[in-house]
Amino acid sequence: PFASIAKATLASKHSIISCITDHIRKAVDIVGSDYLEIKHPILFNFHAKLLLSMFNDPEKVDEMMLAKLMPFIENGVKSPMKSFRYSALVVISQLVLTVKLKEEILNSLCKLLITKLRADTAPASLSTLMVVFQQQNVQNLSKNTLKKLLRHDESIDVWKILKDLAERTDTTKFYNVLWAELV
Repeated sequence: PFASIAKATLASKHSIISCITDHIRKAVDIVGSDYLEIKHPILFNFHAKLLLSMFNDPEKVDEMMLAKLMPFIENGVKSPMKSFRYSALVVISQLVLTVKLKEEILNSLCKLLITKLRADTAPASLSTLMVVFQQQNVQNLSKNTLKKLLRHDESIDVWKILKDLAERTDTTKFYNVLWAELV
């Protein structure tokens, strides 16, 4: 049954993913984000599951599909709600694991992860960024984006997070791009 829901998601302009996203926005306006995160985390799980189901068959993922789905991923990353951000990070990780993305899409994903970095989810966001670099062929990022990463406010110790990540995972591709752009 879920496959038919996923299929219908892309079939129309008023898809179920749009309805779920609108429902989350309206619920935040009515009851607030804290209440929504505590009492209704299933909304974020369902949102992520719908998006993830779109990438089950990498052969069917094309630019048109990505153009439809990227705004929903962006909403999650930009959200003030941690649960929504985490679900978007999971979707990005799965996307880069299953689909070979073009450079402009990769650059926009990396820029989104860097520019919308928040203190409470910074380690997860930077971990997701490392997954993007490990699984895809990111050739470069804009100097301004990289400078923004390195100049985040004091509430985010980017260098400490990157050091911790380097101890646990391969960050070579990221550092190669970082140094090539900054030097």
